[in-house]
Amino acid sequence: MCHWRPPCRNMARAQQYIEDGMSSGYGIPVDQSHEYPDPELSQLQGSTYREDALNEARAEFTAESTEQRRRKRRQSRDDSDILNMDLGFESDSDPDYQEFDKGILKMQRDVRLARNMDSDDESLADDLQVNTRTNAKSIRGSRGAHRGRVARRGGIRGPRKAAEPTGDIKLRLSQANQAFLNGRYEEARDIASEIIRINAETYEAWNLLASTFKELQDPNKALMALMVAATMRPKHPGPWFNCAYFALNETGGHRSEYLISAQYSCSQIIRANSMNLEARRLKASIMVERGNLGHAIAEYRFILRHTPLDTEIIQRLAAIYVDQGDVELAKKLYSTAIPKLKDAESSIQETFGWTDAYAYIELYGILQQYKDGIQALKSVARWLLGRDTEQYWNNIMADDSEWDEDDSRRAECVDFTAGKYPIDSYGLGLPIEFRVKLGLYRMALGHYEEALRHFHHLEVSDDTGRRLAEDYPHLFEEVADSLSHNKLWSDALRFYRPLLGNTGSSGASLQLKMGKCWLSEGNNKEAETCFQAAVQLDEDNIPARMELARLYERLNEKEQAFIYVNEIIALRRDRQDVLEELSNIKPPTITTAKAVSKPKNTLPTITRKPQSRYRPHKLADPSERRKEEAARAEQLQSQLSVMRSKLEPMRGGEVEATNIWMEAARDLIDDFRGFKTFYPWDKYVKFLGYTREDRMQAETVLETDLTEMADRLSKNLGADADNKTTLRAANIPADYRGIPFRTWLDIFLEYAICLAKEGKAREAYEICEAAKDAIVFYHSREDMFLIHVCWGTCALLCNDEEMCVTVARYFMREYQFTTDSYRMYAAIARLCQSPVSWYCSGPTQKYMLRQVKAMDFSLVDANRRQKNFSEKAAYSTQDKDGRTLINDDMDIALLMLYGHILYSGASYIYALNYFLRAYALDPDNPVINMNIGLCYVHHALKRQADNRQFLILQGMAFLFDYYDTRKKSSVLEERQEAHYNIARVYHMLGISHLAITYYLRVLDELKDHHSSREDLVIDTAHNLKIICMITGNKKLAHSITKRWLVI
Repeated sequence: MCHWRPPCRNMARAQQYIEDGMSSGYGIPVDQSHEYPDPELSQLQGSTYREDALNEARAEFTAESTEQRRRKRRQSRDDSDILNMDLGFESDSDPDYQEFDKGILKMQRDVRLARNMDSDDESLADDLQVNTRTNAKSIRGSRGAHRGRVARRGGIRGPRKAAEPTGDIKLRLSQANQAFLNGRYEEARDIASEIIRINAETYEAWNLLASTFKELQDPNKALMALMVAATMRPKHPGPWFNCAYFALNETGGHRSEYLISAQYSCSQIIRANSMNLEARRLKASIMVERGNLGHAIAEYRFILRHTPLDTEIIQRLAAIYVDQGDVELAKKLYSTAIPKLKDAESSIQETFGWTDAYAYIELYGILQQYKDGIQALKSVARWLLGRDTEQYWNNIMADDSEWDEDDSRRAECVDFTAGKYPIDSYGLGLPIEFRVKLGLYRMALGHYEEALRHFHHLEVSDDTGRRLAEDYPHLFEEVADSLSHNKLWSDALRFYRPLLGNTGSSGASLQLKMGKCWLSEGNNKEAETCFQAAVQLDEDNIPARMELARLYERLNEKEQAFIYVNEIIALRRDRQDVLEELSNIKPPTITTAKAVSKPKNTLPTITRKPQSRYRPHKLADPSERRKEEAARAEQLQSQLSVMRSKLEPMRGGEVEATNIWMEAARDLIDDFRGFKTFYPWDKYVKFLGYTREDRMQAETVLETDLTEMADRLSKNLGADADNKTTLRAANIPADYRGIPFRTWLDIFLEYAICLAKEGKAREAYEICEAAKDAIVFYHSREDMFLIHVCWGTCALLCNDEEMCVTVARYFMREYQFTTDSYRMYAAIARLCQSPVSWYCSGPTQKYMLRQVKAMDFSLVDANRRQKNFSEKAAYSTQDKDGRTLINDDMDIALLMLYGHILYSGASYIYALNYFLRAYALDPDNPVINMNIGLCYVHHALKRQADNRQFLILQGMAFLFDYYDTRKKSSVLEERQEAHYNIARVYHMLGISHLAITYYLRVLDELKDHHSSREDLVIDTAHNLKIICMITGNKKLAHSITKRWLVI
């Protein structure tokens, strides 16, 4: 064995070092009687060794080792360096190889730059490590030596460099790049993933993987790969910028979810270089988008300290201050920057334009500092037009002669010199937005004449003859609003009128504003026209209805005013209901998103689109109104004739006739729906049960004037809120435009069915709801029955199971304790070609259970009611006359329906409870026996079954009761059904030899008869073929197929 032997000259030093360490307690205690196995090492006990010699020796060894490592590293780089990699033969004719070579050269440049940065850091770290170890204090004992070793490892070296790619990895990278260039993205992704599995520190593989995920439309994984690649170059801003821009621009509709990733990327850039202003700018904009305004302000202020003349930063920071309510700070930003911009170079001046100046001037308007705003506007505009030296204009505040188009008023100023500056640098050079802003500030100060002088420039055309209202509609409306606010009604109308022809600005609000101006001018006819137009454009417009109600009340049109008051009350009540529903909405979860939504007790309200309806004007000239009515009647008469001529072909299914009939019917229905008398907003009051005072107080929050108006109108009309619906219903005419209401209802319903046949479910539902809401049909029980039958038919035609269930629940609610209503529910659910999710959904089960409880409520004594029914009022109902309905018998159809709903949801034990109740009422009913038997058999096949054989036997007992009853029937189909069901049960249980016996009985029934209704032969033959194929009897399966399954 070879042992280390210290030089002879250091023996004394080593001996002294060990003795000092032991005496000081820092070393490991050594027994004096211990003998070292090495005789020379044992001599150390009698030697002397200076304490600092060991530190000097270590420093020399560290320096030599560092130099050796550097030489080896350089040699390794020279041997296999990607910068010296031979790319081999380059083909000039292959563009793919050229693109690949360009990518390799770019990668080499990036690697060279990275190594230069890392080599500087490494050299500095090595020098710092050597100096630290050389100048370290003396270390005593083995514990001190241990600390010294830790210090050698823990130098400031930065992140470890990635291992040099091997030849295999380089080859795989070239293959992945070639696959990516050829569009084989999945292959490129797989190769890049394999490279990462071999060496996860391969920067190029992560970038390539991100590119493949991007092409495969997976932005989430692409961003993750980019961020992993960026962490390998933490000091390089490029990869982090790629991550940020990808998160902001390549994530589509999920951009908001990736804002935090973009912000993190910017933070990493700033962490490496705190002076990277572009990263700070991007980070601040992301923070604004996320709502972190405080942090965004800090970033923008940091940028502004280093680039105080950056107008874009000033504008963004000012916008944030305005959002936070610190308008004064925003104004101070511009006030501080503008003098600096004026003194800066001309290239910097160009960055401050008219847009920045307008934002600055707007701040004075927000602060209502109109006089200072005029002063600032003139000063900035003068500077931008190149006349900053004419400071004497600041002393003239009485007028704005400086900005006239000619020199007539400017010549009155003694300091003005005509011709010193071009004429375009005065009034002609001022943008129209600044002139309007100047006029608005003058108007706010009460300088009406000077303001109108500025507003006059809006009424002229531009150089091409184009009206300015087409280009600046917002300026016209802003000017008109200011004039209206200052009670200059005629001037306001002058600026409102040009906006009527511009579809971009005309709307309900514009008509409302014009109507108020006409009212103030005393022109009631024009005011009514404007208010009616506002209501027509926006059917939920409350202010326009309020103005119409006040107008009609003043003109003694009490009935019309009362209609609008009721509309306002109903609209406000509906808005309050919507707000309450929105406040109760919870964020969807995975469970609730997949669950079946709960159907409501009433039919859902369909949102109507605003339609252009005919609305007669009360204040129009009588002769004009008669002409309009005559023209409208003539048009509708022609449509009625067309509709009658195409009625029978439409019912016969002719496509062209159906389209023509639907066009004519749509015009007639629109006219009917536009007649407001048929759609009063107070028809629901009697169902709410409130008196007039209670209804206004409980359902609507009213202003005082609206409450007083409703009281006055109701007293004048003799209308009481408790009975006005009854009075209206009693006075309903028998026809409309000469067409009976029964015919109108037929038009509505047939038109809805035609829409449903074309797949337009929403439009069909809207027509059904329009018929339901009409007052002439609403209070007729027979008409409402037909409307809902049509509604359910439309739902069946559109395979809308949700609407089918909703319509069926209407019949069960309106015709409670009626067997046919429960049968209709089952029939509609059976006919709808869709899954049974709505049929057996949780809300449906709860609703049907309440129906069963309502049936049982009146059949038990008082003690059992008190024990089992906690909500007495909820289990009673009333008929159309308000009398309480009392059930006097059990309904087998209801019990079986609820049992089938539970059965469909695989709740067999609970379904048995209701099937057995029905069995007690009708024990010989084959359907009941069959369902009970199937419940037992299906439950026996479940994992939770306790005694499987007993349950199967019990189920088969009921099934054979069903079979014995059915097989005696004189109807062929019923006998086939009995055989088939028993065979199917045996087949399900795996008892094939018994199933075959009953399957053959189905086929034997056809020897002397032929089925005319449901034919089970094909199903039977198919099942027999499957049994034969499973058992290996292919010959018999072929024979059965040839005999029964060949058409």
